[in-house]
Amino acid sequence: MPAFIVKQGEGVLSKPYNVLGMPVLLKVAAADTCGELSFFVAHYEKHQGPPLHSHPVDETFYVIDGQHRFKAGDELYEAGPGDMVFIPRNTPHTTLCLSDNGRLLFSVNPSGPVEAIFAKLDAFTSPPSMQEVMEAHEALGISILGAPLQP
Repeated sequence: MPAFIVKQGEGVLSKPYNVLGMPVLLKVAAADTCGELSFFVAHYEKHQGPPLHSHPVDETFYVIDGQHRFKAGDELYEAGPGDMVFIPRNTPHTTLCLSDNGRLLFSVNPSGPVEAIFAKLDAFTSPPSMQEVMEAHEALGISILGAPLQP
């Protein structure tokens, strides 16, 4: 695989994934790393974040912009620009954007089912129900464990 560059605001796909209303750019795909790693940049608005979930891959978040709350297991962390949060595989976790806007660079390793779930969620033509979200995740081995964090 040759080296490549993905410019700011761009991804390796023609458009960002729409992940429950949050645009997520795929910056480095599983196909680029023999399945070892995927990189994403997610854009959040105030009080956006995914439901509490767990998956069989490690996830590392780097805060680019904004203030974010992370829940990992029973711990809560507040993180701002330049902070990094590591979440080991199978740990229940979620995030919440506390500022008006935020951006997180995050990686999953190995790549696992994350790109596939983002593609599934992006394929919905209207906002999915919680049941549809849970079924889509469970089909790929990702567990939805609860609601998103509240402010």
